[in-house]
Amino acid sequence: MSSDKGINWSEVDDASLAGMAAEGNDKAFEQILLRYQQKMQRICLRMLGDRIEAEEAAQDIFVKVYYHLKNYDQSRDFAVWCTAIAMNDCRDRLRKRQRARRTFGDIAEADRVSISAAQDDCDESREQLLMVEKALEELPEKLKGVIVLKAYGECSYEEIAKILKIRRGTVMSRLFRARQRLTEIMERGKLT
Repeated sequence: MSSDKGINWSEVDDASLAGMAAEGNDKAFEQILLRYQQKMQRICLRMLGDRIEAEEAAQDIFVKVYYHLKNYDQSRDFAVWCTAIAMNDCRDRLRKRQRARRTFGDIAEADRVSISAAQDDCDESREQLLMVEKALEELPEKLKGVIVLKAYGECSYEEIAKILKIRRGTVMSRLFRARQRLTEIMERGKLT
């Protein structure tokens, strides 16, 4: 669009970008992608634990965002709205994965063994990261969700509360329990 030439996109707030994108402005949607793509990929990676699936999920999330922009209430925080879509998509994928895992458990176990063998060559910092990722996988979904949003989504307590539709105090409590459980899991891992 010729009217886009004079726009300083960095000065346009998220709600305005969403409104412009909903009206068909491709440049505005491109700006939304630039602002949120990495955040959504980080959240998806930590929730799903698989880089390829996380990239796929992030793409799907932006398709959903695009098609639901007309329904977006500009009085709501766009980051919260977008992150809620991501969390819902990840939860759906995890549920589907659980069903598939029951059916294809042997195949999944073979994949884990081969991945584990390949990771033996990693340096100590990589092993630490893997320990944290493994520990994250052991957390219940409620605890995993808050810690992923805080640590990888860089969300505030208020944003997490809005995304998960829980109170701020519940967010703080779950974060405390999640950190406690992660520490226990990692300590247990060092002993084995």
